[in-house]
Order: sequence, then C-alpha cells, then structure tokens
Amino acid sequence: MGSIQKPGMAYVGDQPSVILRRDDQQDLDEGWSITSRPYRPAINLQQIPEEFLCCTGEMTCFLAGNRVRMADGSRKPVEAVAVGDVVMTMQGPSRIRLLERPTLGLSRKVIELRGLGDECLVISDEHPLWVRRPSELGSAETWGTYNLNHLLSEMRNSIEPRFPSVPLALQIDVPEQLAHETGWVHAQPIYHHMPPSTQLYNIATEVGCAVFVEGFAAFSHCLSSVVPDTAWKGLAGDGDLDSLRRKLALHLA
Repeated sequence: MGSIQKPGMAYVGDQPSVILRRDDQQDLDEGWSITSRPYRPAINLQQIPEEFLCCTGEMTCFLAGNRVRMADGSRKPVEAVAVGDVVMTMQGPSRIRLLERPTLGLSRKVIELRGLGDECLVISDEHPLWVRRPSELGSAETWGTYNLNHLLSEMRNSIEPRFPSVPLALQIDVPEQLAHETGWVHAQPIYHHMPPSTQLYNIATEVGCAVFVEGFAAFSHCLSSVVPDTAWKGLAGDGDLDSLRRKLALHLA
C-alpha cells in the first residue's frame, strides 16, 4: 500500500525529515528497473544530518522525568542520576558504571506504560523489559521488547547487550505481564510520535541486569549475567505490595 505525500520537505513533528529514495534520473542513466538492478554504492551516511540517523549501540533509553529506584529506597529522575550512584536492580543494589545521552532517531517510537498509582514509564519502544508469558509448562520469564527489529539491529552493531536468546516480540494490542517492584503488573503501550532529536537517557550498571524505572524492571547493560537467577516475586520477595512498602520504609529510616 502506498501513501500520498505533499511535495517538498517532510516533517516529523516540527522537525524536518530526510526521506531516502531513489533518484529517477540516475535510474534512467543506469538502466535500473525492478527486474534489472545494477550495483550502486551504499548511501553515504555522512551526507545526512546526524540528528536524523538512528542510534545504534547501547541505546535503549528513558525520557527525562522517569524516576529510578535507588538502593536506599528513594527515587531519582533519570537525568539526575550519576556514575557511582547505587541503584536497586533485580539482583540487588548495584553501582552505575556508565550513563549515555543519545537521541531518539528515526527507527524508534516512544511508548508510555502505566504502572501503579502515579507511575508512568516513558521509554523508547525497543527497550527490553522482563516479562512473563503463560505456557503449557507454566509461566516462562524472559526479556521482551515492543520493537524487536531495532533491538536486533543494536545487537548486531554493538558489544552489548548479549542475550542468551532472542527477546520476545511483545504484543501491542493486548496487555502483557511485566515485572514490577511489587511482583507483576499488566500493562499495554500507548505510542507517542516525537522528534528524532528527542533527548534520551540510558543506564549501565556493574551487576544488576535490570533497574527499576517508574516501578518497572527495565534492562540495564551490566557486566554479569543478563538473566535473573530466580523467578521474579518482587523486591519484597513475595510479590506483596504491603511488605515492599515496609521494606522500603526500613531503607529510608
């Protein structure tokens, strides 16, 4: 199915967008057709403004304002955390070893996931989340993403992450079971179209493979195993919200 576009520059939000397309005159000069395709060198990416290029590498990211669970039980906006801070992860407290500040690019969208109370995770759609899927043999836990194509591209073009298996492609039309500080919650993404230059933030930890952002367990690049050791039952260990609150109260006392 094609699309009808107005002539001239295209825009994403209020930002001009570079549309990559074949050149009709060059096709005619080279004798190109759908059945005869002479070799043509790859597009020179240096000619395209940097802000319109998709980020690769460790680029699974959060928007400013998302609150990260610190090891002492407090929450801090992701843009305010620093290297050396100790955050809570699925494997326990872990120190931040690296922070990144990429931009959104063209091959990702921003999604919003509603948690408990005022929790609202706003994240790039390829960022892996720890999920649980029912099966004939019981519930299976693994990493999942709402934009598997982009994540696979990152995995091909970067050192990290290295998953033991390909993450699940999460469903956008039905709720998924996502790991949360309290145990598990059901959430469904709301998509937002934002400019490619949108600023994002990413966290890499020493040990824990998932930080808690707005309550959700979201992947963090770590130096240890990227798979939790045991089935997830919440920070309190039993999936009970009241016991989690008591545990966090003890950290803050």
